Amino acid sequence: MKTYVSEKQLRLVGKAWEIKAALRSWSKKDLTLQAYLERRSNAGRR
Repeated sequence: MKTYVSEKQLRLVGKAWEIKAALRSWSKKDLTLQAYLERRSNAGRR
């Protein structure tokens, strides 16, 4: 599975079972998609 992250989007590419497994593991964390993207974009600006 491949994950592409840009400033305003997260793109997952792979088989359905790979994407579902990734989403399940990420859903266990207390982090929204918006917070994740903001954290990634702020880290890139340093």
